[in-house]
Amino acid sequence: MRYEVTLDDRRIRVELGEDGRFTVEDRVVAADLRETVRGRQWSIVVEGESHEVTVVTHDPLRLDVDGHDVRASVVDEGALRAGRGAVGARRERVELRAPMPGLLKAVHVKEGDRVDADAPLATLEAMKMETAVRAEMDGEVVEVVAKPGAQVDAKDLLVVFA
Repeated sequence: MRYEVTLDDRRIRVELGEDGRFTVEDRVVAADLRETVRGRQWSIVVEGESHEVTVVTHDPLRLDVDGHDVRASVVDEGALRAGRGAVGARRERVELRAPMPGLLKAVHVKEGDRVDADAPLATLEAMKMETAVRAEMDGEVVEVVAKPGAQVDAKDLLVVFA
């Protein structure tokens, strides 16, 4: 299966062969991929270098790669042929979800607020540590779903903006 992968502003062609071989930009690479948390986290060894990849948000797709925040999109060859958009591509409506279970300490926005990319929208506490949940892009808050003081699970919808 062939994929077009975009990591931040870098576009890469990746092919995963039926025999398990990885080809990156038409070059065969030695790679080992192990899912460590189902559907959320992977340990990847590429040509002897180990990397940890965690999905931070699905829509838009954002990854933590070895501690670095990366905007990403993935399009498979079927979608490319059909001319459909990328998984993780920007859409009109962006749903911001909890990256982990925890206590929603604060919501910093209300419906109708204009927000800049990377602005803190909410604060989540998990295991005595606070995490700012930030806007993916400039936009307007359309809906605030979660309320301060609520216990949330990973992937629970917090804020919708466009």
